[in-house]
Amino acid sequence: MSGGEARKPLPVERVTIANATLLRADCRDVLDHIGPVDVILTDPVWPNCPTGLIPGSEDPYGLWRDTMNVLPRIRRLITVLRCDCDPRFLATVPDRLPFFRSIQLPFVMPLYIGRGLGGDELAHWFGAPVARGKGRNLVPGRGPLVQPVHRPPNGHPCSRAQRHFDWLVDWTSDPGETVCDPFLGSGTTGVACAAIGRRFIGIEIDPRYFDIACQRIEQAHSQGTLTLDQVTGDD
Repeated sequence: MSGGEARKPLPVERVTIANATLLRADCRDVLDHIGPVDVILTDPVWPNCPTGLIPGSEDPYGLWRDTMNVLPRIRRLITVLRCDCDPRFLATVPDRLPFFRSIQLPFVMPLYIGRGLGGDELAHWFGAPVARGKGRNLVPGRGPLVQPVHRPPNGHPCSRAQRHFDWLVDWTSDPGETVCDPFLGSGTTGVACAAIGRRFIGIEIDPRYFDIACQRIEQAHSQGTLTLDQVTGDD
């Protein structure tokens, strides 16, 4: 979309599943109207995403900037990017959310990215830490090591490892808080919230992936909540 071209708001579809509210919409149209949110945990369109792969890939920087312009008042913003994403992409995060730390999300098998050996992801955390508690006085800098099979085979070209997001939801939100993912994709964050009983709001623009997310989150709620050991334990 060119800089002078006006963007028309899309119709909004709303689905409620237990304590999850799912919106098929452009997050830029609804994010500042969704009500109280404590945490935004999201995997946005990366700055090096191939053009045409998913909605927003034609201008990831503009999409992120516009999203930050309508960001609601929140306690924490956690953004997941791959290790080869330019962190300057996040420069438009509001000053009211100071940088806290980054957390490595490792995979068992690395990737070859040009001359770099990597493929791990990083969760960049802005805002307040979680409340202190037993086993939660120090926020770790490394998530669980996962196998590629933990990435759900649901047809989404940019799906994330479910175990990483199960772990992130537990570590970046407190009981009773509401988590939002404005780039819901196939629903990984929502599934993680269902697993440990967090209230959730998800927004996804693509109807194909919105339907997949609804199905996955409904299934996750039908399975009940998990204990912390089940979230962080090995298979």
